[in-house]
Amino acid sequence: MKQKNILRLFIAVFLVFSLLPSVGMFFQGEVKSSANEILTSKPRLLRADGSFNPKVLKNATDYIADRFAFRKQLITAWAELNAALLHTSAEDQVILGRDNWLYYSSTLNDYMGRSLTEAELEKAAQNLRAIQDYAESRGASFFFTVAPNKNTLYTSNMPAYIPSAHENANLTNLLPYLELYGVHYVNLAAAFATQDETLYYATDSHWNDRGAALAADALLSALNRDSHFFSSPFLAGEGHRGDLYDMLYPTGAKVEPSFVIASGFSHSVLSDPNGGNAQKFSTRCAGKQGSLLCWRDSFGISLYPYLADSFEQATFSRSVKYEGDMIDDCGADTVILEIVERNLPQLSVLDWQAPTA
Repeated sequence: MKQKNILRLFIAVFLVFSLLPSVGMFFQGEVKSSANEILTSKPRLLRADGSFNPKVLKNATDYIADRFAFRKQLITAWAELNAALLHTSAEDQVILGRDNWLYYSSTLNDYMGRSLTEAELEKAAQNLRAIQDYAESRGASFFFTVAPNKNTLYTSNMPAYIPSAHENANLTNLLPYLELYGVHYVNLAAAFATQDETLYYATDSHWNDRGAALAADALLSALNRDSHFFSSPFLAGEGHRGDLYDMLYPTGAKVEPSFVIASGFSHSVLSDPNGGNAQKFSTRCAGKQGSLLCWRDSFGISLYPYLADSFEQATFSRSVKYEGDMIDDCGADTVILEIVERNLPQLSVLDWQAPTA
């Protein structure tokens, strides 16, 4: 009898722990994604055209897998266990480096020197020159710049087992073609290399606000505009939760020091910037001169306030089509195209055409 009671207790405990994640879904509310995670949409029995959806069971399985109760807690616990015992990352998109530094795995091609072909590099430079020619035909100055990958600048905390060959990376190999085609290029990697201060977050793929200030100064200097954001006083911010940390440890509580420029910013945003991450938004700054169009990516979230404070009006766009019509629509006299180093291959497959009258 005693053995049967023990067996029943074991079965009961097993069933409780097995059902808890599923049953808990009904009480936890809507689940939010972590970092760059994209959650599966609710499964639908019928397609938009009214026909039966043959993948409804698979969709339901994926939906539940993304939302079962305590999922994020279990993911975090598993990641912490892997980091502590094996010093490896449990997330494919995150590289666990030394001293708890985290790197984006999509930067490995650049770090290990897996470059585009010569033809692809030349095509990227040709596309940039075509955009520059159109901007200049509309009376605007054009500058291209690249936000360096974190492991381009800060290699010492990368895992020792990953070989570095950045001397053969896309950015290195693209530079001669930019010079050949006369593309106006602002070398942010060189600007960062002059600083002993660490200007990227340890647990994020991006530069911090002081790094953004340095990038802004370099760009504005190329435009012959007086800029001293980086040398201005900064205050401690509220603390920053890194995007890579959020991917690896979705319920972790670690933040790292952040900075805010002491003077603040004087521009106004004409539409909700969604924290600087909107697809497109515009700004105004009284007392400044000039009109800017800046095509940018996620590095522009912390970069845009400095640029917005430097132009009477500015438009920031995350479009990767780089439509020339936007130059006319904005009345821009300055055009900046910023892209992160890991995305340089996008420029080689860009099918850019100048707008027709």
